[in-house]
Amino acid sequence: MNLYCQGIFNQMDMAIRSVLDIIETLHDDDLHIRPTPDKMSIGELLAHMSVLCEADFRIGAGASEEEMDRFYLDSEPTMNKQAIAHSLSLHYDMLRQGIEALTDEELLTTTTAYWGGVHSRYEWLLDTQAHFYHHRGQLHAMLVHVLRKDPKVRLFE
Repeated sequence: MNLYCQGIFNQMDMAIRSVLDIIETLHDDDLHIRPTPDKMSIGELLAHMSVLCEADFRIGAGASEEEMDRFYLDSEPTMNKQAIAHSLSLHYDMLRQGIEALTDEELLTTTTAYWGGVHSRYEWLLDTQAHFYHHRGQLHAMLVHVLRKDPKVRLFE
């Protein structure tokens, strides 16, 4: 794997582990809590996070909006901790395998998302990392400020 991608995955490994650890601190009933009306519940956020690594990889590969809608329908887990944790691990592995299969030339190839965003495959990987960290911060804030529950999980090394 490309040295730069390996560095990103070193950081992503830690981020994925921290979310799996956070999931372990929750009860299945916590997943239905919706801190803000018309926004995602804790479980909906976790379900989204559980598929976003592969989803972002597919978007970076040029998947259409219709293909992504089908992917989300087929892939988002049921609303329980075990299914979400399994989905997160599965879709992260798919991202890792997909990136490992790309050559350096392919990593520098520019693709256009269905909404018009243009990035190299390497930039899509960076975006995936930022996307995951963004939602992990949202999740942590929901737990600390709404549930008054500090999961006591390290978010950074």
